Formats: sequence, structure tokens, C-alpha cells
Amino acid sequence: MAESADPQDRAHAALALWNAEFVELIPRYAAVLRDSLVDVRVAKHSWLGAPSLDYVVRRFNGDLLVWVGEDPRTIGDEMPPLFDSVPPAVQTFLRQVHAGYTIYDGESCGVTSPSAMKTLAAYWGEPDRNEIAEWDEDYPFPGSQRLLLLTGSETSHLFTSPDLPVGSAVTYFEPEYEIVPFGKGLDIFMNMPLGGRGGCRWV
Repeated sequence: MAESADPQDRAHAALALWNAEFVELIPRYAAVLRDSLVDVRVAKHSWLGAPSLDYVVRRFNGDLLVWVGEDPRTIGDEMPPLFDSVPPAVQTFLRQVHAGYTIYDGESCGVTSPSAMKTLAAYWGEPDRNEIAEWDEDYPFPGSQRLLLLTGSETSHLFTSPDLPVGSAVTYFEPEYEIVPFGKGLDIFMNMPLGGRGGCRWV
């Protein structure tokens, strides 16, 4: 890939690595990659221990956005608590394609590296806390110690939990939590900087 002088050849080679089950979860973002992926470049960032693949995507207004795909060989053997609640297609993506796929902050608009995943309680810095006041769903609240943060920003998050129905996730858009199909939730977050629901920053 790095040897090709053609941006489209590099883009096609990179997308060929993506597992089909993961792509099926995110149809809207997959369409963006098919139609608006300008280039994929091998890059070395100071905050990563290994080179990454940087996906350059053209936004609807012509601006360029970059997602950083981390080297899957950096994922390590130790997974965070509750990682088994992450859908198998996403686990395969993290282990075989990219050990994290986000914008430059390492946590937004994609899938965070497992090494950076944490529970909602840990994210708050309150590991003993297990309740919230804003839960309005009929389904019982899993508890902030049982929600694993996969991606988000200060005002929006996407969680999985072993206590949710299979194939489900929890979205948080301040101040509301909602149970949604996992793929729908992830697709929303990955499309945010392209003009979707607010919460992620573009670069």
C-alpha cells in the first residue's frame, strides 16, 4: 500500500482489509468510504507507538477529514473489563484491521482502542458510583460500572454492556440515554463530523 503512487489504489487496498461483518454494521459510513474516501496514507504520529493508516475523507462541503486507523498488532493481549459485550464483528475489526479507528483525539467518531476503553464510572472518575438520574428507558439501567465506553466526546457517548439485549448499545446525547441497535448507534457516531448529529469534532 505504501509503495503505490495512486491515492485510489491505496484507498482500495485499505478498504479490502475491512471485515465484511463490520462494514455491514455501518452502512451509511461505509457508503461515505466508497464515495468520498480521497486517500489512505501511512503515517507516524507522536502519540502512537506504531505507524497508522490515515483515512482522508471529503466532507459534503469539501473539507477534508482524517480518521486514524491504528496498527492491529498493537492491540495487546489484555482486554478491558466487559470487552466481551463488544459485538464479535467489532472485536474482529480491532484485532485484525485497526486496533482503534477514530479522529485525531483517539476517542471520537469511531471505535476507541481497547487500551483506552473504560466504564462510565471510570470515565467519571467515580469507580464506586453505579447510578444515574437521567435513565428513562423501560429496560433496567445496567449501572455505570457495567457500561463500557466505545466512543464519544464530552456530551455524547456510545456504550455496550453485557446486561443489555444482545446486539444493543446505549447512546448518550446530553442529557438523554437511549437503547438502540448497536450498528445504528455506531453508524451515527462515525457520521457525526460529516454533518450528522453533533458531538464529534472534525479536523
